[in-house]
Amino acid sequence: MTQKTIVKNLSQKYNNDKAGPLRPTAVRRRAAARVACVQLGYSAEVTGQPLLEAMPAFLDNYADDIARQLRVKKMDSEHFYAVVSGVNNRRVELDQMIADGLSEGWTLMRLARTELVILRAGIFELDGMPHIPARAVLSEYASIADAFNADVRFVNALLDGLARRKLRTAEMSAPGNPASNKGRLYVADDSGTTKLFFKDSAGTAPFTNVTSSG
Repeated sequence: MTQKTIVKNLSQKYNNDKAGPLRPTAVRRRAAARVACVQLGYSAEVTGQPLLEAMPAFLDNYADDIARQLRVKKMDSEHFYAVVSGVNNRRVELDQMIADGLSEGWTLMRLARTELVILRAGIFELDGMPHIPARAVLSEYASIADAFNADVRFVNALLDGLARRKLRTAEMSAPGNPASNKGRLYVADDSGTTKLFFKDSAGTAPFTNVTSSG
């Protein structure tokens, strides 16, 4: 999938007039930063270039286009650099958390590159950015997974499981938190809009229905 196609997919999700008014500018700026993080990570995985070395050329070629498609002047640069730096510095630790969430017999090598980089970024936000609601992180990275044609159910289930079991246990189980509903995962974006995303287990065991490859 090309960069142009990915950004177009995200643009349709964030700017769909039928879904209601445009989301707040701050939400779209942070969304643009997340898309850029994932696309940079994917490019680095494909080329084998170190993440930080690939960043300058990526920003020169794609950052403005991503922002424009999400109808903002600039992406949230602070968020972008924080996530990229966090993923780069904690890659081994993040990959181990992903591996711990896979079913028996599955390894990181069997995951699609898109899913791997999305999970790294999502897990870093859950663990390293406690000021951002867990349900917002889950929802945003599920949308990104959809735009990248990744396995949305897999990505959301693994992030949800880690949030419940390890990274945001108190928050996810708190009374009144939409994400605490058993059997259904209610998530919200950064603007606080809550919606039903998909039906899943209570998140007490690693996701076992993995179909990703490549």
